[in-house]
Amino acid sequence: MILAKHKSQTFVFGAIILLFSNIMVKVIGAVFKIPLTNTIGVKGMAYFNAAYSIYVTFYMLSTAGIPVAISRMIAASKTVGNVKEVKKIFKISYWLFFTVGLAGTIVMMAFSRFFADFSKIPESYLAMIAIAPTLFFICLSSAYRGYFQGLQNMVPSAVSQVIEAAGKLGIGLFAAWFFYVKKGYSLDVVAAYVIAGVTIGVFAATVYIYIVKLMYNSSADYKKMAKDSENMTVRDTKDLLKELVFTALPIALASSIMGLTNTVDTLIMARQLIKTGITEEAATSFYGAYTSIVIPLFNMTPTFIYPFAISVIPALSSSIAAGKKEDCVKQMESAFRMAAIIAVPCAIGMGTMSKYIIAFLYNKEAIETGRGITNSVDLAAPGLSVVASAIFFLGIISITNSILQAYRYEKQTIISTSAGIIMKIICTYFLTLIPDIGILGSAIGTAAGYFTIMSFNVFFVIKYTHYVPGIRRIFLKPLLAGIACGAAALVFSNFISGYLSVRITTLVSIAVAGFVYIVVLLLSKGVNREDILMLPKGEKVCKVMDKFNLLEKSA
Repeated sequence: MILAKHKSQTFVFGAIILLFSNIMVKVIGAVFKIPLTNTIGVKGMAYFNAAYSIYVTFYMLSTAGIPVAISRMIAASKTVGNVKEVKKIFKISYWLFFTVGLAGTIVMMAFSRFFADFSKIPESYLAMIAIAPTLFFICLSSAYRGYFQGLQNMVPSAVSQVIEAAGKLGIGLFAAWFFYVKKGYSLDVVAAYVIAGVTIGVFAATVYIYIVKLMYNSSADYKKMAKDSENMTVRDTKDLLKELVFTALPIALASSIMGLTNTVDTLIMARQLIKTGITEEAATSFYGAYTSIVIPLFNMTPTFIYPFAISVIPALSSSIAAGKKEDCVKQMESAFRMAAIIAVPCAIGMGTMSKYIIAFLYNKEAIETGRGITNSVDLAAPGLSVVASAIFFLGIISITNSILQAYRYEKQTIISTSAGIIMKIICTYFLTLIPDIGILGSAIGTAAGYFTIMSFNVFFVIKYTHYVPGIRRIFLKPLLAGIACGAAALVFSNFISGYLSVRITTLVSIAVAGFVYIVVLLLSKGVNREDILMLPKGEKVCKVMDKFNLLEKSA
């Protein structure tokens, strides 16, 4: 299974592979973040998250555009059988990534103290130095991922992501235990050791995917395809590099602007909270609670939608190159529907169950707010309820970004994300200054920013592709099922909370809500036949569902 089959996978099948890997990554991430937060506390996590958010900004700027450009270009060349050009595209992109990754690592290490001081968490500079080499390795790994995604083979990307997460989990938790619990080092030093696990995990993933590429190049099928394309015309290096850069730059800029969401919190939240009269230590604890509890939970569910966004780019690019307009519409329709089916219940469920979810996962750590003592659960739960709505917005953003990129309108996403981040900055800057709002200002800013981006993106998709996602056809049934799901969670949790522990109440309520959602979605025929047919053994699944009259054809 290290290579699986290198033939193209269907759009939905490829997305399912990435979805399962993302679930594994998120489970590993939860196993990492939750005990880590419970071990080193929100203050230690503040150092970790300050460094990680700066890294993510560099990561988005360094890697966001080129993998998409690679996958799109490779998908188009592969569609016409030009494997010779595919090889040249990868070679150019690899060395471009090598240069960008090396430059990013040097800059992050050289300016680590500046970033740490400006964020008002100066002790985080050691963690920034420790994670900086990750940029180089993740760039190399991303080049390989873009290559395989262009071939519509998602297995190497999926496995490499799991390796990254496993390295972070094993090394990070061991470092927290050994250097903090066993050795008693200061939290800033411990955070640096913990975050080094990210670097080692990414290095291991890069080695894995490099080996997979060597195995693929030596396969008989690849050699035959390469031989068949020996006499085909290949664009010169200058033209390919120009397309790669001009495709990647707008995507990278848009993605890095969107990645500024967490950086805005790092650079603004603590500074603004201090202006309300609380101490710097209390502001750090506020920031730590928000970034180590609210943000990880918020980020958990949109990543289940990203696989569909990633898979739709090469699939759409291939259909566009072949002139198959009907396939393009089906793929866009399917991507929107999958996003809605996943995002709607997650947004509603997390919003209604925020306090139970946080209490289930985290210790009730006492926090000095500057106006009295509270606990991390009560402090973080309102922020999660507010930001939960952005799960749906972010899901639609990921799909619309991919559609615009496949149709070569990636420049429009710069406008969308610029408008969104301006909205985020304004809301966070001014609302955080209001004592009664506090960290909720950042949550409101995040939701408002993502809503702005989503609105612009949907407008651009309609304008440039002439495809209008139908509200009734795509969103209505998941919304009705999601409302039923949220109502079930709220009513059931309130009913049994006095009789069972918080953890049992949370698990049972989520299980009941999930069951209600699936039943309502199936009974309303919210699952589409064409989507099921794209899955392995999809025809057999359809036959079973037809027996219970649970499917209808898409419009």
